[in-house]
Amino acid sequence: MSIKFTPLSKSDANFAEVIELYKEAFTTVRHVPSWMLKFMMRKGKPGFSVLYENNLWIGLLYITTYKDIVFVHFFAISAAYRSKGYGSKVIDAMKEKFAENRIVLNIEELTQDSANYQQRVKRKAFYQKNGFLASGYIVKEPEERLEMLTLNGNISQEEIQAMYKHLFGGVLGFLYRPKVIKTCSSENE
Repeated sequence: MSIKFTPLSKSDANFAEVIELYKEAFTTVRHVPSWMLKFMMRKGKPGFSVLYENNLWIGLLYITTYKDIVFVHFFAISAAYRSKGYGSKVIDAMKEKFAENRIVLNIEELTQDSANYQQRVKRKAFYQKNGFLASGYIVKEPEERLEMLTLNGNISQEEIQAMYKHLFGGVLGFLYRPKVIKTCSSENE
C-alpha cells in the first residue's frame, strides 16, 4: 500500500470532492476562492495533487519548488480518513519522493488567545512527530502570522525571501512581500 500523488485535473473522478475538501480545510485568509481554484485546475496545475492510497482517494496536496526546497502550501486529508494514519503516510511518501530536498511548510503561529489554539497545538505536534522542526522564522503575511517548519535541513531568511519572490514573481511579488521574522535559533541547529 503506497501513496500516489496524482496531478489534479478537471477529469479526475474526485475533482469536486477535492475542491470541497479544500474549501472545508482552508477557511483562513490563505483560502483561495473556489472559482479561482477551479480556473487554475482547468488543465491541471503543476504541484496540485490528489492523494490516493491504491484507488482510495484520501486527500490533497499542493506544493511548489524553488531550487532544492519543496514548499507545501496546502495539505489536507479527507474527513473520512483523518486520525487513521494517512497524514503520516503522506509525509513518509513525501520524504521518499523528495529525499534530496528540504521540505518546508507554514502553520498558524501558536498564540494562546487564538480561537483554535488547541487545534494549532495538535497540528504542530503532528508535524513534529513526523520529523518537522521549527525553522526559527515567522512569516508575517498581511492578515496572519505563520510559523515555518522544515524537514531535511535548515532554511535561511534570505532563502525564504527568495522563495516567496520566485513564487509570486513580477507585479504580485512586488506587491505581496511577506515579512520574515527571526524568532530564535531553529531546532535544526
